[in-house]
Amino acid sequence: MKSTQKMTRAAMLIAVCIVLGYLFIFIPNLEMITASIFLSGVLMGPLYGLFIGFTAETIFSLFNSMGAPLPPLLIAQVISMSLVGYIGGLMGEKLCKVHFFIKKSWIRHFILGVTGAALTLVYDILTNLSFLFIAGIVNQPLHLYLLAGLIFSIFHIITNAAIFALVVPVLIGRLKTWRTT
Repeated sequence: MKSTQKMTRAAMLIAVCIVLGYLFIFIPNLEMITASIFLSGVLMGPLYGLFIGFTAETIFSLFNSMGAPLPPLLIAQVISMSLVGYIGGLMGEKLCKVHFFIKKSWIRHFILGVTGAALTLVYDILTNLSFLFIAGIVNQPLHLYLLAGLIFSIFHIITNAAIFALVVPVLIGRLKTWRTT
């Protein structure tokens, strides 16, 4: 694939990620941007996945209709989503060879669900910890602060695990030929 074609595809995927990010913006912790950035990495490879995650999350966060985040939160969001795209890229070649939704394929869905849960957990921990710096309370016990947002984090992790286990395999199946053309 030519570099111009790769950059065009990356730009299109960035736009899709941003739109999917805004789709559920008013429902707390229900979102599609993590899965779309992961899928972008699957389709484009680790370096493009990192680039797409970085760019899409930066644009999404800075131009958020609820207001731009403060720098510590922005940094946590961008680092997390860059990691999501990179991990998607690392897993991409294997995932595109797998057939989902066949008998005894539940383990593949489970692995994707656990991947989504783990990536969401990293995101939630980094973004929650960024608020300690924003509020200037870095001397407080971390576990108490993390427990305060536990309900939202649990919902976020469960919904992303479900999206990764059920929606991402469908999209991989539909788009895996797009990766090589």
